[in-house]
Amino acid sequence: MISTPKIFDSKKIHLLESEKRRSYLDPNKIISFLDLQSNYVVADLGCGSGVFSIPFSKKVKKVYGIDIEPKMIQALDEKILKKNIKNIKTLLSNGTTIPLETASLDLVITVNTLHEFNNRNKVFKEIYRVLNPTGKLVVVDFKKKNEGFGPPSKIRISSRQAKTILEQNCFRALNIKYLRYDYFLLFKKSV
Repeated sequence: MISTPKIFDSKKIHLLESEKRRSYLDPNKIISFLDLQSNYVVADLGCGSGVFSIPFSKKVKKVYGIDIEPKMIQALDEKILKKNIKNIKTLLSNGTTIPLETASLDLVITVNTLHEFNNRNKVFKEIYRVLNPTGKLVVVDFKKKNEGFGPPSKIRISSRQAKTILEQNCFRALNIKYLRYDYFLLFKKSV
């Protein structure tokens, strides 16, 4: 994950992994929206404790779990070890770049992190750089409503704002879905 004004508190990992959260933000449902290929290389940007990284690892060749919070990376590393998962590699971001080669990814997913990106244009330029020419970007984030949990509505980014920001950064929307509390946006690189 790239630089943020506020980093999710790693002491709240249990909230990311709760059954309640999975009831409205199910990683397998999100994955079902995608036409994944078994040879794909995916990055989970802002991976947290791996709630999405682990299900993706069952569908694709390789997953990079990337976060700026060392405790999140540690939590995912412990799960990888415990479950003997061979195709997830964790990477600690320095807060300004995505530590991967240019054009090395088929898909980047970022879940409930858009509101944390301090310099969104820089983030999306980095995502654009690491995606291969046919690569896709998935943004799942909170709707701009106060639901009594998650970030305050004033710092949330609406789906319309997100689409506009991404279009300004050379991405084109392919699909938009609205979930209970979140939206799902699928983009491809514009040429």
